[in-house]
Amino acid sequence: MPLIHIDESVDVSLMWRIEVPRARVWQCLTDADLLSQWLGELVSGAVGAGSDFEVDHGDGYCCRSTVIACAAPSRLDFTWHFPDEPASKVAIELDESSGITDLRLTHSALGDLAKSYRNGWCVHLSYLEAAGLGTPLPPSMFWRLHGTMAQLNMR
Repeated sequence: MPLIHIDESVDVSLMWRIEVPRARVWQCLTDADLLSQWLGELVSGAVGAGSDFEVDHGDGYCCRSTVIACAAPSRLDFTWHFPDEPASKVAIELDESSGITDLRLTHSALGDLAKSYRNGWCVHLSYLEAAGLGTPLPPSMFWRLHGTMAQLNMR
């Protein structure tokens, strides 16, 4: 898992290195079939400039989002709203060097949920990396990996 940095001075800020070109990571962020391999099933809308979309994270637990900024293939910002949580914002920046992509994810306005989201995003980014490499991880492993992250991040 190429997690290369966690900034704990903000809600969630992670830097992840994925050994594929930025265009492939962008495809994983925006293509419905690839999105389902790392985040959840796109049940409505599309991930693109000015669009609204809804992702089912399993068992009908859906997050609604609106794309705030979209600069392909380097930046994607969107709102994040589950029915039982306050609205928040996700910002993803992609930089490429020699065919390797550094992804910076910042999730803000989380309050008390930040620690849980940090663990969740580490797992989602593990799944994103696998999707980018063409070796998707089984969805059934998500909560086991989340539990491992929670144990590792107990502080």
